[in-house]
Amino acid sequence: MNIKQLKKIPVVDKIIYKCIVDKRTLPMEKQVEKLMNKYEENMGYRMDIQHPKTYTEKVQWYKLYYEGDGHLDRIVDKYLMKEYVKEKIGDGYTVPLIGAWTDVESLVKDWDKLPKEFCLKSTIHSQGMCIDFIHDKSKVDLKTKKKEWANWLLPKYTLINSFTKAYHNCVPRIIAEQYLENIKDQLFDYKVFCFDGQPFCIESAMERFEGGVPTFTFYDLEWNKLDVTSGHHPNGDVPKPKHLDEMLELSKVLSTGFPHLRVDFFDTDEKLYVAELTLYTGGGYSIYDPQSFNEKMGALFKLPIDN
Repeated sequence: MNIKQLKKIPVVDKIIYKCIVDKRTLPMEKQVEKLMNKYEENMGYRMDIQHPKTYTEKVQWYKLYYEGDGHLDRIVDKYLMKEYVKEKIGDGYTVPLIGAWTDVESLVKDWDKLPKEFCLKSTIHSQGMCIDFIHDKSKVDLKTKKKEWANWLLPKYTLINSFTKAYHNCVPRIIAEQYLENIKDQLFDYKVFCFDGQPFCIESAMERFEGGVPTFTFYDLEWNKLDVTSGHHPNGDVPKPKHLDEMLELSKVLSTGFPHLRVDFFDTDEKLYVAELTLYTGGGYSIYDPQSFNEKMGALFKLPIDN
């Protein structure tokens, strides 16, 4: 975040930003060293950042070096992403936004204006999934929740304080979105892995949002289940999305111009929503079984340094 942007945010946040220990100030060789150390710790071997081969290796290069059009914050920021999607495929394809705040006091001040039921989420948090489903706002203990939500905004817990270039111009926010009714008590999350505008496969997640044991299941573009696992997550059996064809067409439009982009959707009976755009799935630390799947996606992932 630069000085010009800093002047536009509330005083309380300016103080936090001035106190931040910013990883971005490290020389690039130090950033590379630390990122490679983390990769080795998670994956069990040391990679060559200048000659990445697999998908997870190329994600590391992507985090450090890829700049795209210089405005990747519009892709990775869950707040800014909504306008980007609107520009590319039209209005009505993202979950309706109710409000956005850069400090918790402003959120609490607006509490009475919010509907009874909605979803709160952090836009760029780095410490896991920060989502709060509010089913009845009158039953929320705001005194307790304020402390939790305030942590969502601390820069040291967000991806602006990371080695990931795309987040460096983002502003931490909490957004409120319309609550989407579950499909048979489960809102499925469909993640389309795209390479240079071409969908390759779909990962479907279940039980991610409200306390269940998450499953991650991979399918090809015709909805045939793939014999692939991600980490220790079990597979499940996920129904074919109602709007699969539209999902794939929209993914092509949104991912065109990017060596790799994952386009995430919620599919309801009524319509399809773009949930998120992701450049760095799992931070590039997901262990895929078989390893050949990681290698195959790596071959599709054409970086500017690839011959």
